[in-house]
Amino acid sequence: MGYMEKRVTFTNGKQKKFLLDTKKELGLSWIELAKKLNVNCRTLEKSYQYEYCNLPYNLFIKICGLKNISKTKMLRQYKAKITIFESIIGRKAFGEKRAKLQEINIKFESEILSLNNSDIQLSRYDLGKNINLPDKLTPELAEEIGIHYGDGFLSENRHEYRLKGDKKEKEYYDLFIRKLYKNLFNLDINLKEYETTYGFEITSKALWGFKNKVLGIPAGRKNSIALIKIIKVNDTKILTSFIRGLFDTDGSVCFIKKYKNLGNYYPLITLTLKSKKLIFDVAEILSMLGLNPKISKTKSCWRIDLNGYKRLEVYSKLIGWNNPKNIVRVINWKKQYPELGKEVMAGVM
Repeated sequence: MGYMEKRVTFTNGKQKKFLLDTKKELGLSWIELAKKLNVNCRTLEKSYQYEYCNLPYNLFIKICGLKNISKTKMLRQYKAKITIFESIIGRKAFGEKRAKLQEINIKFESEILSLNNSDIQLSRYDLGKNINLPDKLTPELAEEIGIHYGDGFLSENRHEYRLKGDKKEKEYYDLFIRKLYKNLFNLDINLKEYETTYGFEITSKALWGFKNKVLGIPAGRKNSIALIKIIKVNDTKILTSFIRGLFDTDGSVCFIKKYKNLGNYYPLITLTLKSKKLIFDVAEILSMLGLNPKISKTKSCWRIDLNGYKRLEVYSKLIGWNNPKNIVRVINWKKQYPELGKEVMAGVM
């Protein structure tokens, strides 16, 4: 495990100003200031100045002594506070945190977002429910398509669609998916518990036809399913929304122990699927978004890993989560490791 450590947390930019003001007022170089504080010069000039980690309390007190100013006055002047949290590994962790990723570079050429529903027939049930079919590919619809690839199933034998997840996902279904289907299709879905799952089943000629004939999602098992062409557009919001829906259902975010005797501090975002085609399609999108995914093979599934702080930061800001399970995990991690998680967003912006 880590150990409890006292540090000083500044609002964004104030820690850098505090150190630059100190250096200027004392008339010292970084090397000279580091010697007086008995700290590594590179750590002072890089890690602390650029706020990769919070300033240790004992270092803050030494600076107050050099400037002959009370800690209370200094905290008030720079809008800082003293916090106690679990410290982990310092240079190794923050070295990993400074890893650089590529810029976004979407290579898909298509920009067609309109949908043609003219051939879709509505059953008496559909007319009675006043089902609405989207005529444009929006980020909201793209997220629903991602959710379908994760938890959905389109029957081959009749116009049936099922969306079911683990019973632990009840809050996600109740708070987010219910509202999503109302907004997209004007459907009031009947969510309920099944033997091992939670979700809904619906028999709708309109919804089945829209998904299969307009969107191009194949019916039947998803063991070798590929990404539909309609998602492959030059639109970052469409792509990130699709990824969010897929990862919120079949993916996960967790925090693991990477070094001996340390806590579960290291971020890991994963997606596991049976379809090799879909894994490589998703990895292509993640690569274009600059996330540099790693693909691996298990006995019966394919897996994508997004490891480390930088990928977590980028994923959280670019894609995020709507599943409360993932949001709570990120929030709890941020509380435990504020120095590592201050650039990470918990949910969707």
